[in-house]
This record gives sequence, structure tokens and C-alpha cells, in this order.
Amino acid sequence: MNREERAVALAILTLIVYAGFLFYDTGAILFPFPLNELIVLIVSIQFLIWNWKSKRTLLILLTIASIFNFISTQFFWSFFLRPEQMELLVSGIKLDMLKICYYIFISLGLGFYFLTSSSKNKLLFFGITLLPILLSMFMSISIFETISYLSIALIGFKYKINYPIHLLWLLIGTLQLMKFFTLNF
Repeated sequence: MNREERAVALAILTLIVYAGFLFYDTGAILFPFPLNELIVLIVSIQFLIWNWKSKRTLLILLTIASIFNFISTQFFWSFFLRPEQMELLVSGIKLDMLKICYYIFISLGLGFYFLTSSSKNKLLFFGITLLPILLSMFMSISIFETISYLSIALIGFKYKINYPIHLLWLLIGTLQLMKFFTLNF
């Protein structure tokens, strides 16, 4: 197991153990999903440091996307703003604009991920995985985004596309899946 695999496994297992303790205490499986964006940001920065020479542009795009995703959450702003200011922020357009920036950078990262590969099906893979992300963005159905991220990881693993970046997609997809299960079950 290399360092990237260990980092992703550690992040996922930490959340599973946390949810296990909560299940033991409360009888309900609850993943700490407000921390997902922070976890992805930390792991993407670590991937960027480890793979600076080989995958710099792709990881910079994904790290910028992670930053926008993190700062587009109410959880982040709750540390800095008073409740009155939070109400104004949530009712305004700023968080939505930050989320749109996230989707732009994640789409650019996805395009760079597939289009720089040597696979002959790279355009097909890009289209198949971009469509659910766009559906999720416009329809606000998070399961599409989850399916897309897990598909990216599976395609990247099967076809050895930009190894080991598929692990970052796996982390994002798994965290999205945990969030989906917490909110819907």
C-alpha cells in the first residue's frame, strides 16, 4: 500500500470508526459529513505535495476545486460570522457563486484527468462522468454526483488513468456516499 492509498484509507476509516462510535452511543449511523470538504481539501493538498513533479496541473485544479467547495459551506463560515451575518450569507448568492466556481474547477480537473490520458476512450469517459456532475449541479440531486465520482475512480483504476489520482476521486465519491446515506436513511 503506497502513501496515497494509506492517506485515503485513513480518511475513510476514521469516519467509519467515528460513525461506529456514534452508532454505539445513539443507535443511528451518522457520518460527520460537514467535515467532508475539509478532509478532501487536506488530502488533495497532501497529494499535491507528494506528486508535485508529475501531476502538478491536475492536482492544482482539484485543490482549487476543493478550496471552493470548502469555502462554499455554511460550516466554514459559521466560525467567522455572527448568526445575523450567517442569515444574510445564506439568503444571498455568494455561497451559490462559490459552489459554481467549485463545479467549474472540478469539471476542468475532470477534463484534464481524462483528456491527458492515453486511453482511446477518453472523450467517452469524460462525457459519461461529466453528465451526472452537471445533472447534480442543476437538479440538486447528490446521488448523481456520487455515482460520477465513484465511476471516475473505477474507470481510473481499471484503465490506469493518471495513477494515483483516481484515489482522490474515490475519496470524494466515498465521502459523498456517506453524506447521502446520513441524510437519506
